[in-house]
Amino acid sequence: MASPVTDAQKNALMAALREAFLILRDDKPFRHEENPAFGVLYETEDQYKQPGKLYSYRNSQIPGASLEVSTQDDPLDYSDDREKVSLVPYRIWLNFNSPLAGITPSMLRQELDLADYWMSTNGVRFNYNDMGPPTDPRLNTHAYRFRANGHADSRFAVNVDVSYIDPREGDPAGTPPRLWIIDITRAYPLLTPEMRKQKREEERLKKREKYGYMSLCTGGVCPETGYWEGRTKESGPTDILRVEKGQKFDAVRTVPLTTDRSSCPMVPGQWMWLCSLEEARGFQWKGFTLNG
Repeated sequence: MASPVTDAQKNALMAALREAFLILRDDKPFRHEENPAFGVLYETEDQYKQPGKLYSYRNSQIPGASLEVSTQDDPLDYSDDREKVSLVPYRIWLNFNSPLAGITPSMLRQELDLADYWMSTNGVRFNYNDMGPPTDPRLNTHAYRFRANGHADSRFAVNVDVSYIDPREGDPAGTPPRLWIIDITRAYPLLTPEMRKQKREEERLKKREKYGYMSLCTGGVCPETGYWEGRTKESGPTDILRVEKGQKFDAVRTVPLTTDRSSCPMVPGQWMWLCSLEEARGFQWKGFTLNG
């Protein structure tokens, strides 16, 4: 029969899991070099064929267990060049090479404040947690799935998948299920490159509307570095300029970019947001293409 988990092992495990929730759910800064709750960092790898790192830890208080933290390019940053996007933690995975007896699903639900339902990737709610054993009878695993309850300072929804090893045929009577894997992930929305492009355009238009209400004119202070469109009541949009945050807006040219501007009157005018520096390359404006 498997040896039950000790109090020291249980306390160390729950400390690691609470730290995982602080990072993934509550957005606590992840400092991979030192994290006593996770243990000792022994390996760092690049993610396979995608931006991100994989950090592996061992904790002497949880013998036979390994803990991995995965980072990826921030899904909530809609930039097209994914190599330049900041990396964020999105998954913490614990594997017990020597599965633990005595850590039950109800204990995890109580200790970690897990909900009695789970959510699919397309937002469908299922009001149960027990996923049952696999359809292949040769496997003796048993899966549970949870959504973590949100707290007042939570920033992300979090999914928790738990796997147990059920007793095998021939095991001694009374052999309990043993905890094998805990997989915690942020429930980020799935976005394709086309969907990110649409999000970027939606954000650009929202920002243009927001700054439009501010009526930013010649002599005013620029609130955000980017490319801005200069316009006058008489001529409409005729100018485009990169303006740095804190810089004062210039006067507006009255002759469009596509015409000869060797002798171009400058008049006071309004400046409207066009795009960020990251969006600039290839941006089309009045028949003119930005080079970034």
